Amino acid sequence: MAVAVVGLLLFTLGLWGQEFVGFETRFAVFAKEMLRAGVSIFPRTYGEPYPDYPATSTLLIWLGSLPLGEVNKFTAILPTALASALNLALTYRLLSYVSRQWAFVAVCFELLTATFLVEARAISLDQMLATITLACFILAYRRDAGIASSERWLLWIFVLLVLGFSIRGPMGIVIPVGVLCSYYALTHQWRAVFRIGLPSLALLIACWFALLFLARIEGGETFVEDVIRMQVTGRLGGHDDALPRYYYLVNSLSNFALSFPLALLVTASLLRSALPRLQLPFWRKADTVSWDPAMRMAVLMAGWLLLVLIGLSIPETKKARYLLPAVPAMAALAAYVFINQSNGFLRVIYRTLQKLLLIFPMLLVGLLFYAEHYARQGHLNLEIQTSLLLSLLVGCQLLALFALRRTWPQDKRDKLVVAVAASAFWLTNVYLREPAELQIHSARPFVQAVEELRRQQPGPLAMYGVGKDSLAIVYHVNVADEFRPLFINQVEQLTSLRYPLYLLISDKESKLLTSAGRRGQGIEWPQPVYQGLFRDGNYSVYYLQQPPPQ
Repeated sequence: MAVAVVGLLLFTLGLWGQEFVGFETRFAVFAKEMLRAGVSIFPRTYGEPYPDYPATSTLLIWLGSLPLGEVNKFTAILPTALASALNLALTYRLLSYVSRQWAFVAVCFELLTATFLVEARAISLDQMLATITLACFILAYRRDAGIASSERWLLWIFVLLVLGFSIRGPMGIVIPVGVLCSYYALTHQWRAVFRIGLPSLALLIACWFALLFLARIEGGETFVEDVIRMQVTGRLGGHDDALPRYYYLVNSLSNFALSFPLALLVTASLLRSALPRLQLPFWRKADTVSWDPAMRMAVLMAGWLLLVLIGLSIPETKKARYLLPAVPAMAALAAYVFINQSNGFLRVIYRTLQKLLLIFPMLLVGLLFYAEHYARQGHLNLEIQTSLLLSLLVGCQLLALFALRRTWPQDKRDKLVVAVAASAFWLTNVYLREPAELQIHSARPFVQAVEELRRQQPGPLAMYGVGKDSLAIVYHVNVADEFRPLFINQVEQLTSLRYPLYLLISDKESKLLTSAGRRGQGIEWPQPVYQGLFRDGNYSVYYLQQPPPQ
């Protein structure tokens, strides 16, 4: 309980009033539309259903926003923060069956995992799926270990799978079931593999056809085709810019540091020591119960990590956040060296890691100075944040050095050093990364200025060369009222619009169209009513009484 409460505070502090940026803007728009127009089966944008996700996650945000009557950053992220905090608590509970030292250090390593910490303070369906996967694993483990004797464990697993599908679509069943099957395969419980796998396959088919039935009600046959393309065929099928199969293996070395590189090293050691014991005829049951409990758990964690890593490398669509369901396993493996240094390789990892974590706050101070130099070049204002962060990181370093007292037992020193490193990493994320990201990707000042012009002199807004699912969503999330812009991509479309109107266009596009005018086929633009930085580029807004002359 204490772990969950601390986690919830870490994942929600400072969010109130923050601007929506990045991938989370889409879900904020979904929730705003639901708050304005009412509950729907699929989330909506511009009054139309969106095919990529069921509305469950949007419904959770909507429920949290109802008391306030508005969607803000805190209410939008609260469901993800709760799921992330529960993830920490469940990780601690699972590993505490073996070692409380291991459990504590593993929770700290989850906080030291870059993508986990970033997504825990954002709107993340994959973070929710990670918690569901972990809960399924714990139910299976507790039953096998005799900790829980309830006969309803299988029913609870299927309830979690339905919840996973309602949040993440087919991935919400495939990933948890894959992890469960790896658990039973490693323990040579082949009947349990089929006992879980076959009903889960039937459940997946039933949920999928139910989703298509609801999609047909929501948007007709065309929308059903969009759902199939967005949730299945588009992710499995090949395309020109498909990422390589080794994407997760290489990309995660940085995106999921510190846990992932350490987890790979520990997995290599485990394969060398544990694999010979598992090389039995597949119909015989391996006597893993008689193993050292810590090694047995570590082998199960390695199986979990490898299954998700290899399984997600098969589809063509790959995103770093998809690997989040493997974070509990990689954090547990990274922390394993703190309870087991039974061979020379693990001892080297442990001693190197001790030294790295001891000076980790000072390494972050170096990163802070580099970021401050970069911020000045990019005209970012981070002086207040960096001054405060510098003081906090120096305090963390002094506290870490305090752990060198010889009178303390080694396990206590390790706990303090890892906890301080996790705290320093969280502080750097909150006081450096988030403010920098908000300034770089800010769109609120631009949108507020344009909307003020539209209030003073009403008129529809047309967007030239702007995608419905990209910058238009960023604009939408910063508009309080209903938002239905006009989308145009060709110059010829300007003549078919009803005037007067406001036209939003990037400076790059307007210059291209103006230069074409010098060749007798372009546009002569009037003076813009507003110019500014919109997300990552310079944009202009024109108030047009009639189509611009060509």
